[in-house]
Amino acid sequence: MQQKATAIRDYLYALQNLHDEKILINRHSFTSQIGEWLVATIYDGERAKSGIQAGWDVIANGKYIQVKTHAKAVSNNSNFTAISSTSKAHIDELIVLNFSPDYKLLEFYQLSWEEAQKHIKFSGKNKPREELNWSTIKHHRVPLEQLPNQEVVSIFR
Repeated sequence: MQQKATAIRDYLYALQNLHDEKILINRHSFTSQIGEWLVATIYDGERAKSGIQAGWDVIANGKYIQVKTHAKAVSNNSNFTAISSTSKAHIDELIVLNFSPDYKLLEFYQLSWEEAQKHIKFSGKNKPREELNWSTIKHHRVPLEQLPNQEVVSIFR
């Protein structure tokens, strides 16, 4: 039981450190916040003040960016992002990050919102919803070594 208690305390300590460093800004979606922080940091941008606002998540270089982040189990071979094409919020770009289960950055897609909307399709048998399949945007995949601020990117490699 001591090892379990230590593991929980270490985890809670790490969460507090991430909040203190402003990497996490609320107690919601760890994965989303890591992705938003990474995008804001590598592009020297600013994150939205609210984690629940609709539309953009980061503003950088005068562009409003929506960030979608995934950290899927090895057994999960899905390659799509659930996303609405009808957002009324101002969005200039979409960035999709795909992490391994242990948060190694695997894929980084970056495209204009206008281009992204062309690839969003309804999918799903039981509950149809709008999705963006990554195979349709593979030509927008940015090689990780070409991303700016490699010192930060290397944290996730």
